[in-house]
Amino acid sequence: MAVTGTQTVQDIVTDALLDLEVGAIGQAANATLAAHAVRALNRVMKAWQLDDAAPSFLKASQTLTLTTAASYSLLPERPIRILSARLKRTGIEIPMIRLTRDEYDQLPVKTTTGIPTQYYFDRQKEDALFYVWPVLAVAAGETVEITYEREFEDVGLNDTIDLPGEWWDVAVLQLASRLVHAYGSEGAKQSIPMRAEMALNKALGASVDGESVYWAHG
Repeated sequence: MAVTGTQTVQDIVTDALLDLEVGAIGQAANATLAAHAVRALNRVMKAWQLDDAAPSFLKASQTLTLTTAASYSLLPERPIRILSARLKRTGIEIPMIRLTRDEYDQLPVKTTTGIPTQYYFDRQKEDALFYVWPVLAVAAGETVEITYEREFEDVGLNDTIDLPGEWWDVAVLQLASRLVHAYGSEGAKQSIPMRAEMALNKALGASVDGESVYWAHG
């Protein structure tokens, strides 16, 4: 049994417009309308990242090799938030303590040497910096193992949607809900927002590790 199917952004846009009763099955969407829908879909997916209770499929990991520097760029993608960081020495991982910006700023000597036990994550507009304290006097193969929440990929009309299959219907309904007041029929305006909210809550409740979480959107 195959479970590796994909959906393109065009599939999501087309089905959302059908739910809005815009166009007809088998007809391509107007190019201007489709472009508006793609922009709206990107905004919808980015907005899902604002809540701390993010879907588990956004969790990722990377290894940061330490030098004697105090700060490091996290590449190739900017994490939305760091979930945990562990200093790894001689095969043993030691959890690090997270500092706020104020706490890091108050450190009197940011180049104090020692074993890094604390970190500060600076998520900027497009980049991300990871600060450690204390800093290593001599690097000897130490790494920081980082578990983080990644961003949704920016998508174009012909791209594969950056969502697992159980989220496809959520994307269709959430996009339709975003567009309903601009393009939807009166019937769609009555039904789509509630259906979209229910679909999102159900998906989130099933995708967060070990717990049920429900988002409410005003």
